Amino acid sequence: MQTNEKRNEIIRSFRKFSRLGLNFYDRNPIQTYKKIEIICSSRRARIEMLSIYDTLRILYLNEETEIIEAVERVYFEGNAYRLTKHEISTRVLSLAHENHCDERTIYRRLERARNLFEKVREREGLITD
Repeated sequence: MQTNEKRNEIIRSFRKFSRLGLNFYDRNPIQTYKKIEIICSSRRARIEMLSIYDTLRILYLNEETEIIEAVERVYFEGNAYRLTKHEISTRVLSLAHENHCDERTIYRRLERARNLFEKVREREGLITD
């Protein structure tokens, strides 16, 4: 189980990935890696963005479309740096209604994406503080 602080940090990373225009995970990996190299100035930022890209690729290759849809609809929508109060829960509720499932199911899918991201980030060499 992730702490609130760690969860919020991961959500910020996903949102940053989207703001940088990197959320097209189905494009050529070489192009994406080059774009990340150009956009991100620090090693830590590059590894984080590469980890998110790799997480999405793993989900895509494993045909985990429900998880990808949850990440796109909840974390990637909107370009605001900061989320307003209850924005995530409103998006989760909307997605659950559209997919005819429980909100908790959407939260589990998002948690699965966050956990996978943490594992990938550790493998990429980013040591968590």
